[in-house]
Amino acid sequence: MTSSTSQASSTSQSSAPEEAGTSAPKSTYRYGRFYRSPVFAQLAAAGPLAATALWMIFSGAGPLDLLSAAGFLTIALLSGYQSAGTLLSVFHLTEDRLRQERPLHADKDIPLGEVCRMFIGGRSVKIFVSPGTQPDLEFERGLEGGDELIGKLARRLPPDAEIEHPSGELTGRLAGRA
Repeated sequence: MTSSTSQASSTSQSSAPEEAGTSAPKSTYRYGRFYRSPVFAQLAAAGPLAATALWMIFSGAGPLDLLSAAGFLTIALLSGYQSAGTLLSVFHLTEDRLRQERPLHADKDIPLGEVCRMFIGGRSVKIFVSPGTQPDLEFERGLEGGDELIGKLARRLPPDAEIEHPSGELTGRLAGRA
């Protein structure tokens, strides 16, 4: 994947308080329109598949045909649901937190002072607060301004947090942390 073509260098900066009573400015990052388009394509495919299934029901199609139509409809809906949770996410970075707001899923909130490891792969970034193999928060590098977010995260992590960056392509942006 050519991440430079799917990423834009713009982020929306907001100097408004994150919540009432706090004065920390936050940066907002999201996936670009082109990157989010597969979600809408998958969900749009569900309409014609549902219409086809209804037509098959009323035209007297056999049970195996109905089962295959229902299977295709289920696949379209489930893949759209899973993709929506990821590609329609919005990330808010403040001085001490990274928050992922996801439609149809629970939000994730990571205190940066508790991060013990960050893995920067070719396509994704994984943030670990607890030890183990499952990340506590993960995002793809296709975010608009994703490399900028990675650089800001690296500077805000605790000094003892480990940053794994096997490719080394962002070494300059990581402010000597990697």
